[in-house]
Amino acid sequence: MISLDNISNINGKRRLYAVATLILGVLAISFATRYLPQSVTQHLSARLGGEVLVLEVADTNALRKQGLSGRDGLMPNEGMLFIFPSKGTYGFWMKDMRFPIDIVWLDDAYRVVDVRERVEPDSYPMVFRPDVSTRYTVELSSGFFAKHGLAKGMSLEILR
Repeated sequence: MISLDNISNINGKRRLYAVATLILGVLAISFATRYLPQSVTQHLSARLGGEVLVLEVADTNALRKQGLSGRDGLMPNEGMLFIFPSKGTYGFWMKDMRFPIDIVWLDDAYRVVDVRERVEPDSYPMVFRPDVSTRYTVELSSGFFAKHGLAKGMSLEILR
């Protein structure tokens, strides 16, 4: 391993290569921590109103901030589950979104307590917040909530 202490004991071209290697290592670490995802994305299966869903889990600040932004769409029974560290009235916006979604807020027991249906990308910078404090949020394809006859009070069942 190359360290600053070792570089002073190296002569000529070897010192130059050692310094260059050290600098490239620092740059690689800096790039990785800044631009690569900080968490591994998990998926789980869940059921809402009889419909089985595959949900990508957003349980870190970085994953929650990214959300579904930049994607082209979702498969019919796909979505994203946002997990927050505590209850709150967490807002969602459509920054960098390319498709409309349904936003479903859930309480501590995974019961649906609020919904915004068919939220369009051009609604940005409007922020959508639930009427009550929640702990979880699910984003689904636009129209999913109405198409499957879902309603407030229904529970999301985590299947794993």
